[in-house]
Amino acid sequence: MCEPAYSIPRCGLGLWVAAALVLLSGCASDQNTSPTGALPPVLRPVTPGDRPPPDQDKEFILIVRLKITTIQVPVGVASASEEIWSYLDEEPVRQVHAPALTLNGLRIGLGRADAWDDLAGVLKRMTGRRLQESAATTLPGNPLHIVLKRGLPPQTIFLFRPDRTLSGFDYPPGDNLLTISCTLDEDDQSKVMITGLPQIRTTYRRPQFVDRNGQIMMVNRPDVFGLSSLTFQVVVPSGDFLVIGPAGESGRPSSVGHRFLVKKKEGMEFETVLVIKPQAFAAPASPPRPLKLPQ
Repeated sequence: MCEPAYSIPRCGLGLWVAAALVLLSGCASDQNTSPTGALPPVLRPVTPGDRPPPDQDKEFILIVRLKITTIQVPVGVASASEEIWSYLDEEPVRQVHAPALTLNGLRIGLGRADAWDDLAGVLKRMTGRRLQESAATTLPGNPLHIVLKRGLPPQTIFLFRPDRTLSGFDYPPGDNLLTISCTLDEDDQSKVMITGLPQIRTTYRRPQFVDRNGQIMMVNRPDVFGLSSLTFQVVVPSGDFLVIGPAGESGRPSSVGHRFLVKKKEGMEFETVLVIKPQAFAAPASPPRPLKLPQ
């Protein structure tokens, strides 16, 4: 099961907006969350055509909520079969460094809202179990990490570059992530543009100096290696969903698709398929507090 990891910066919002974020996203980062119960009443879904009045630009904040469904199917079911992908449109997916995705064992498609019930039925038949969902929230433009594999030993990945040359890299022990950032369309804020790329986050943490509110502090942080040639972008309209899974090249053990989306259970290989449903919400920001001068 992949685990959404996220952090929401403190940017002057009131406590009630922060509480709404906690209710949406669940517990601390790097933990699975479950979207149980109703959404807090202070949040309003952004619908097509919504545009805030000019005099209210500073009175609310936009939040992106992600429902993430993880499915594990026997090897070959997702990568060697067209049954799942027949419900999806792969044309809207923009490969920033095309055609790197499929060569490296990754496949991404956009699903329309009215196709979800049929696709969910196909996935349930393949897995024989009810689909499990987790949820996370993020602010537009903030990176959000989805942990696909955790605590891996050193690994070697051979990467096809956009010019179709092949090169191999050795990576230290760590976690394999899918990192995504969500931004909103200025003309239609119900549409969420997802930009994503695979990353490797090291287990080892390196001491670094950072500036926090004008104070220099030393903190331990992991190194992060991004596979930038696999960056992708896709605009997901309200109600639609994004599917990320292995392609045929994931059968190559050193491929990105295999390293990130294929796991072994008791010696048998299983493929991971991710379904991401983003939705934008508007939450009121807190009014400025009056300045109190010393008496």
